[in-house]
Amino acid sequence: IILLLDKLLLLIVVKIYRGIKKMKKNNFKIVELKPKKVKSAIRRTVFIKNFIIQEIIGFHQHEKIKKQKIKFNIILNINQNSIPDEKDIKSIVDYEKITKKIENLTKSKKYNFLESLAEDSFKEIFDDKRINSVTIKIEKPEAIKNTKSVGVEVYKTRKDYEGT
Repeated sequence: IILLLDKLLLLIVVKIYRGIKKMKKNNFKIVELKPKKVKSAIRRTVFIKNFIIQEIIGFHQHEKIKKQKIKFNIILNINQNSIPDEKDIKSIVDYEKITKKIENLTKSKKYNFLESLAEDSFKEIFDDKRINSVTIKIEKPEAIKNTKSVGVEVYKTRKDYEGT
């Protein structure tokens, strides 16, 4: 009886398997999953490296007497659809224009903190709508003895800046 039951059970399993196999072939659609399309792999970056100015900056009284070095490193991620036109400087993000804006900031306002200077720098930089994100690193190389420099680094996207 046990041998007969084993054969019957095996026959049932085989029929179920064949039925499922037929059902899979006839009744199911094959769905192909495609990865999301990436808009573009192009990444356009403008950088300003080791831009140094001399200005009075700092909270402490001794920092308000003598100008000191302020070093900027800025990375600008640009809209990849911005195509340069060799005949038009307005077709690019002009790094010289950005350095002039930063110089003007430090000449027109006395800052206690590098963080405040960074925030005002974002305002000037994000005036150019082609700029998607900015990393600003500002250092004071001579502020503290036994250090190469001290400073602040801030990253913002246009969404961060505009508050959206």
